[in-house]
Parts: sequence; C-alpha cells; structure tokens
Amino acid sequence: MTEAERWARDLVCNESEAFEKALKRMKEEKKMYVDGRWLTEPEIEAYIKRMRTEIAELRDKHENECRQISEYDIELKELSELPKVREKLERITSSYTFGQQRAIFVEECAEAIQAVCKVERAANSSLEVYADKISDLIGEVADVLIMAQQMRLYLGKDKVDAEIQRKLDRQIERIREETKNE
Repeated sequence: MTEAERWARDLVCNESEAFEKALKRMKEEKKMYVDGRWLTEPEIEAYIKRMRTEIAELRDKHENECRQISEYDIELKELSELPKVREKLERITSSYTFGQQRAIFVEECAEAIQAVCKVERAANSSLEVYADKISDLIGEVADVLIMAQQMRLYLGKDKVDAEIQRKLDRQIERIREETKNE
C-alpha cells in the first residue's frame, strides 16, 4: 500500500484531522524525510500537493466504488420489490391525470417542507417531541417519494433517470473541484 493509499484510507475512515495535522507539522517544521533523503522546502510543498491530488483521486475512486456497490444493492432490493411497487404505481398513474397528481405532488412537497421546519424547531425539545417530528418527516418523505415516482412515470422514466445521473455526476465533479482547491 502506497503512502497516498494509506492517507486516502485514513481520510475515508474519518481521520482527515490527523492527516491535516501531519501535513501542517511537516510544513511548519520544514522537514520531511522521503525515500532516504531530506526534502527541500519547495520539494515538501510539491510533495504535499502531489499527495493531496493522489488522495483526492483515490477518494473519488473509493466513492465511485462505494456508490456502485450501493447502486447494486438498491437494484437487487428493487428487483425483488419491483413488481409490487411498479404495479401499484402504474395503477395509480392510470387512475388519475397528470394534472391531478401534479397538484398532489405540490401539496406533498409543501407538507415535507413543513415537516422539516418542525424538526428544526423541535431540536431543543424533549426526545419524545423530537422523535414524533422525525416520524412525521419520515411519512412526508415517503409521500414525496411516491409522488416523485409517479411524476417519473408521467414524464418518462428514461428521461428522468438520465437527468438524475447527470446531476449526480455534476455534484461529484463539484466535490472533486472543492477537494482540489483545499
């Protein structure tokens, strides 16, 4: 395992503070021993920059692998439940018009927003009150997801899925850029 791979593993394991402290210490002490020799100050800067780049690349690779595994898990779960869910969603969408369900979708989104606000307000309340608000939020999120799945069917699942993938890729690229600039 290379040094960059060890550091990336540490970052993935939420040990980024230790990594940053080590880098800061190396920069402050202006001493770094690599491959049997002491590096000069410009070499230290270049080394640290190279390590950060390698770590960012490894983190991206790790995130992509984890995302793929997660997607496979979701797909497997969906495949086992898909006939029941798809059948129910198709029955609902064939029973109502796009306009009717669009209006309900707006209502459900508004209710979810209210539930999020209530969770925020209940953050300093008793555990019982907070748990109750979280339970309400779970119900509202379920309603929004059901309506979003219906909208996906009305609008064309391939188009919606392609847009989801595009937006996820765009966000991963933003994260990659943010990591490079650190």
